[in-house]
Amino acid sequence: MRTALLVVAIGMLAAPLGAFAQAESSFEESTFLAEVESVGASGTRTVEGTDLTETYQELRVRIIQGAREGEVVSFENATPTQLSEGDRFYLHREPGIFSEGDIWSVWDPDRSGVLLMLVALFVLVSVAVAGMAGVRSLIALATSFALIIFGLVPALSSGFSPVITSIGFGILILALSMFVTHGVNRPTVVALLGSFAALIVAAVLAQLSVTAAKLSGIASDEAAYLSFATAGSIDLIGLLLGGILVGIIGVLNDVSVSQVHTVAELYDANPELSPARVWKKAMRVGREHMGAVINTLPLAYAGVSLPLLLLFSGSTAPFTFIVNREVFAVEIIRALAGSIGLMLSGLVATALAVWLLAPKRPMLSSKDTSK
Repeated sequence: MRTALLVVAIGMLAAPLGAFAQAESSFEESTFLAEVESVGASGTRTVEGTDLTETYQELRVRIIQGAREGEVVSFENATPTQLSEGDRFYLHREPGIFSEGDIWSVWDPDRSGVLLMLVALFVLVSVAVAGMAGVRSLIALATSFALIIFGLVPALSSGFSPVITSIGFGILILALSMFVTHGVNRPTVVALLGSFAALIVAAVLAQLSVTAAKLSGIASDEAAYLSFATAGSIDLIGLLLGGILVGIIGVLNDVSVSQVHTVAELYDANPELSPARVWKKAMRVGREHMGAVINTLPLAYAGVSLPLLLLFSGSTAPFTFIVNREVFAVEIIRALAGSIGLMLSGLVATALAVWLLAPKRPMLSSKDTSK
């Protein structure tokens, strides 16, 4: 079983690699890793025609990676990202028009050091706290992101149905992460069935909500740009639904596995317990867990939308108008549909576990019944 899953995963990872070759080639011709050699004149000035001010600095930089490695470039940096001598950053080249030279600009600072440090700390803490279970979870997490980046994204870019594709990859990611983390056993299979059922319910609920709310799918600059870049060939509403489903996969795993293992432990502690008693005890534990889950997604999405909330906080429009805007309605539907799916996953997983994991009790013989 594990070998088959590994073969499927490798196949899905290998297939889309060629699709990125052309894009990577284009990127290498316009973007380079560079290092600041010196900073010249710098200061602030008023943007012509406005009351706004901007910072600027004259930079002399050396390209340290890419097709133009070793080349030295001087240009003015007027972006909010102000650099110092020795800083590394990504330098962008825009070809000049007619006789003008190339236009150079600061794209982004090189954040690889900070990101790698956090990744290393995350891995260290995961292994130190969770042991081998943490190692297995890290492998499952890496595989899940690989499936999303090299499988789901190219499939959506190729025009496949976002909803069906997201559900398919969601099921695959759930199966791989659960089996790698918890092993191939009856409790894991039961938890997986509960997660599948909840994922389908969340998909249906999200579909109905998005349709009834008449959402266009263009609630962000990224979606608008994607629609323009693909000449409208991407189903943005389907992409929105797919994003909702992908967003709840990880928490579905948590809720379902916790409930199933609670049931398994209850049966293991006392095989004589009736399914009704096990259900009651498991749900007593599960309600506390699912009560915490109610806060999980809404607060997570509120955190992501905090700049937007601040932007609208000074608006004179009434609250009902603001939350009716698509940019807010999308987040509300995303959080509530996902939370409903999470709670249902605990309910369904508990019911399946009580039924499927109950110890097989021997039938009473005629001699026993006569007593």
